[in-house]
Amino acid sequence: MNLLLARPGLRVAIVGALALALAPLLGRNGIMSDYVAVLIGEAVVLAAAALSLNLLMGHAGQISLGHGALVGVGAFTTGALTPATELGLPFMLAVPAAAVAGALVAFVIGLPALRLRGLYLAVVTIAFSYAMFESIFASEQVGGGSAGVSLPRPQVNTFLFTDEADYLAILVGLLALLWLVDTNVTRTKIGRAFRALRSDEAVASSFGVDVTRYKLLAFALSGAMAGIAGVMVGHLKLTVSSSVFPYERSLLYVVVVVVGGLGSRVGVLVAAAFYAFYPIAMPELFGTGVRGYDVIIGAALLVFTMARNPGGLAGTIRELRHERRSERARVAAEADAGVDDADGPALPKLPNMPRPASLAQRPEARGDAPVVEADNITVRFGGLIAVADASLSVPRGRIVGLIGPNGAGKTTLFNAISGLERPESGRVRLLGHDVSNLGAAARCARGLGRTFQNIGLVKDLSVTENLLLAQHTVAPYGIPAALGYAGPTGRIEDELRERAATAISGLGFERYADTQVGNLSIGQQRIVELGCVLVTAPEVVMLDEPSAGMSPAAAENLADRLRDLRDELGRTVLLIEHNVPLVLDTCDELYVMAGGAVVAHGSPDDVVRDPVVVDAYLGGALT
Repeated sequence: MNLLLARPGLRVAIVGALALALAPLLGRNGIMSDYVAVLIGEAVVLAAAALSLNLLMGHAGQISLGHGALVGVGAFTTGALTPATELGLPFMLAVPAAAVAGALVAFVIGLPALRLRGLYLAVVTIAFSYAMFESIFASEQVGGGSAGVSLPRPQVNTFLFTDEADYLAILVGLLALLWLVDTNVTRTKIGRAFRALRSDEAVASSFGVDVTRYKLLAFALSGAMAGIAGVMVGHLKLTVSSSVFPYERSLLYVVVVVVGGLGSRVGVLVAAAFYAFYPIAMPELFGTGVRGYDVIIGAALLVFTMARNPGGLAGTIRELRHERRSERARVAAEADAGVDDADGPALPKLPNMPRPASLAQRPEARGDAPVVEADNITVRFGGLIAVADASLSVPRGRIVGLIGPNGAGKTTLFNAISGLERPESGRVRLLGHDVSNLGAAARCARGLGRTFQNIGLVKDLSVTENLLLAQHTVAPYGIPAALGYAGPTGRIEDELRERAATAISGLGFERYADTQVGNLSIGQQRIVELGCVLVTAPEVVMLDEPSAGMSPAAAENLADRLRDLRDELGRTVLLIEHNVPLVLDTCDELYVMAGGAVVAHGSPDDVVRDPVVVDAYLGGALT
């Protein structure tokens, strides 16, 4: 029994089934009046609408101030489909139809999100909501004009859900469905991709997340859930018009999500219940003199919540839990390092992860072609040429260094090779295949892994969750299977967790498995980042200043691990590094950049004696 209850999907199903049975029972026995059933129904539909926004804002980090209009799309869709005088379709057919309508409209709204962020995206979404309220919903063709659109209650055979308690059971069932979908999103690769987008799109791309696809997916899923919430609203109120979905209604959804806690289902549910009930409860408790002050009190609560804890109610609880874990992690980090945090702990023996079975179709190298080739790459930012006609080649099984002064264009060239920057000209080949037109996610799937100078991890995810995210490209189940947690999804997720646990054990990080990465020392984060790169067995590992902030002893240890990458794990390494002794100790070849151009290439001994290199970078002859 405990094993069954431990499954999130089953827990939701059990709670939903109990509520479905309990609501009609309470109504028929006079325990719950129609008035109370309607109030609870209002709270349920508010929770459903806020849950849809929570998926977009809380999980994916995309701002929307127009969700009230998406709820309206769902309501008017079911209004056009279910009345007997119109198409007269059954209620259960109107639900998926409204979900599709909401998803399509949200998809269109999401297109600007590919280029806009923050305030600009918020303006676009609230403009959409205002236009829908003033124009589309107010029209005779869609919203029925001033009279609105009448919606019948659902009917099964001859049974009509006219009693409010009976219809409340349907509302609870639909909320349970949305809750289950949201649960499945968060425990699969979809949710991990969304949280990576929220944190850093470049990091998400490096882990194989298609940023464009998942941004639009977040809007579409959120819109589908909002469409279902609209069905719930419409049949609860029986008549809907544009006045039911004023554009400021979207702000209430934002308040519920923020006060409840971004990303928290339970927090959203509690906040929705509060905002649904307290305008009714206050006059009952304190008299009619307080009527009309509910908006002021709600606004004050929002300000107080944001001032005391921007994470909302759920954030307060999470903060209390993490305080204890953070202190334990800090003490353990200091004990492990034996030195200042800036020095960082020694890199352990790196785990030799076999290639996942799902990558059996990864393109192999063509003959003896170099693993990475960049030909005549030019990257321009406005009038500034960051990389000018740069070329390099990385043979298999070698450590190739890329050095140069600050501002030489090394990281920009790295970004062009990994797909984070689109060069103005030039070609990039990976394993002999031209990948110039592929994005960072596709290059990651083809066997390119990289780290970042500022550590490319999602800091508010645990070590285990980051290692699961790093396996995004090796989770072969599709989006429908993830939403239903159906087919092989559960088995694949178990396999991903086993690989993550193996990597964590290889790194010696068992005690930190459930610790948020942001609570680890810088040195420990670099270890986790390297583990994330290796967990999918990439063909080439690109490291951007891995020794930054390390002590000489830690850098010496890093040199051993770099040689392990080449000699024991069989990986090819492309390395940006300012630590010249480390580069000379580990690299088989060196490229030197200055002013955006490659100015020298050869063996380390030859390069450091090149007069051009001495003048441009080293500042004097080396002996």
